[in-house]
Amino acid sequence: MPEQIAMDLCVIGGGSGGLSVAAGAAQLGLKVALCERGKMGGDCLNYGCVPSKSLIVAGRSANAIREAHRFGVDGGTPQVDFKAVRDHVRGVIAAIAPTDSIERFTGLGVRVVQASARFVAADRV
Repeated sequence: MPEQIAMDLCVIGGGSGGLSVAAGAAQLGLKVALCERGKMGGDCLNYGCVPSKSLIVAGRSANAIREAHRFGVDGGTPQVDFKAVRDHVRGVIAAIAPTDSIERFTGLGVRVVQASARFVAADRV
């Protein structure tokens, strides 16, 4: 029989929304379980928002150099080091990851369950 734990709230998904709800509820004193089958931080941190915005900043920086002549500055042709851009993106993710980590949420009093979850009844996951 699967483990049974009594909680006030069960959050399914450790993406930005689920993490916000779990942290807020725990800080209000609720007993919270957070179920995440993949990486904490979800798509936003690991594949979507954070990496894409980091790439956008790199592209805008290259474009600013390219367009600098309009302001009397000869920036030349930007040289893009794709490995360095990739390393920058990974560094940004790594800097944010501790905020979304299992350790942080455990420290907040959230019971983190690393597994898929779905509701099978109004009071059972």
